[in-house]
Amino acid sequence: MNIKPFLILLWIGTIFSCRQETPIPPLFEKLASEKTNITFENTLVEEPLFNSINYLYFYDGGGVAVGDINNDGLADIYFTANMNSNRLYLNKGNFQFEDITETAGVGGGTQGWTTGATMADVNGDGFLDIYVCRSNYLDRRGANQLFINNGDLTFTEQARKYGLDHTGLSRQAAFFDYDLDGDLDMYLLNHSVHSKNTYGDTSLRKITDKEAGDKLYKNVDGFFVDVTTEAGIYESILGYGLGVAVGDINGDGYPDIYISNDFHENDYLYYNNGDGTFTEALTNSMGHVSNSSMGNDMADFNNDGLLDIVVLDMLPEKEEILKSSVNFDSYDIYNLKLQFGYYHQLRRNMLQLNRGPAIDDNNALKVPYDLFSEIGQLANIHATDWSWAPLFVDLDNDGNKDLFVSNGIFRRPNDLE
Repeated sequence: MNIKPFLILLWIGTIFSCRQETPIPPLFEKLASEKTNITFENTLVEEPLFNSINYLYFYDGGGVAVGDINNDGLADIYFTANMNSNRLYLNKGNFQFEDITETAGVGGGTQGWTTGATMADVNGDGFLDIYVCRSNYLDRRGANQLFINNGDLTFTEQARKYGLDHTGLSRQAAFFDYDLDGDLDMYLLNHSVHSKNTYGDTSLRKITDKEAGDKLYKNVDGFFVDVTTEAGIYESILGYGLGVAVGDINGDGYPDIYISNDFHENDYLYYNNGDGTFTEALTNSMGHVSNSSMGNDMADFNNDGLLDIVVLDMLPEKEEILKSSVNFDSYDIYNLKLQFGYYHQLRRNMLQLNRGPAIDDNNALKVPYDLFSEIGQLANIHATDWSWAPLFVDLDNDGNKDLFVSNGIFRRPNDLE
């Protein structure tokens, strides 16, 4: 046997096996506060009255809004704090920021429990304004706030002037032009708190609750008018709203709305009828949804021209956490909820793939709504533990949208121990 070729091949293989590949640098770099000058912390202090036992959303955290408030081409950041002053950081370039909260006048005070923030040009003057949501519960009382941008790095609080000083259990606001009249309207997402009044069948959706029920405001010559009832939006104590997304789902040119609700209430899928009203048709479009729905996002993740929807839940990835946490409803409870009129709900993340409208064999439209296939498990995104906000975004610029999920909670309230 001639072993020379074998030895040569072995030698070549050894050379190639020893060759070190060039390491791929990480896509992101964590920057220290010493570099960015961002020192914000949402510090919580449990109190005898206000704590996670009395207020179930105590550890949910606050919202953050990012936008260019002075039109210099750099994104600025507004952080909300549940118990302390909110903070506004001006982007100075090169990832360095300056805290201008006091001079800008956007601290917001500490009267209410701040839950979310939205940047939008509410008055159409070319400068981003800031809307702050607050939850009024127990001894925390304070109306929502609207900081109008004066164009000189200062703001003036004018929520009452614009009709947006809602006092209730607010979570988040979405500004969009639902009636296509050229100005921004607003959907206000509110949330219920557990009480004996929330346990009942779906007929409770017909009973208005001024604090917990969602709101739709129409912009009429710069003033926001409550049109919730006439628009067909649910405004009940059943709404445990934790997420809102807006987009034209069925391609008719009008923006639709998806609302994710915590606990036993269904999520809401509102189709815009184009006449100032909406039709809630989740059960016409989806076969099942998540149970403890958290945040959601809407985007065309597979580039087929149709908007898809992702909704987060609380299914743990690790087996030991899954076994030590309160998770799924028992079979009896599941069936009881169905008997009470609620829909099929499973406790895991949902990725709803938009398949477009239902067409029959004669190419005729069968129903006026798009149909979705839920593929969360197939896409391997169904279990990301106690999750909050998802974001569809192309992080590596390859033309495909990636999915970022924020998660985690202090003390894990559903731990069986």
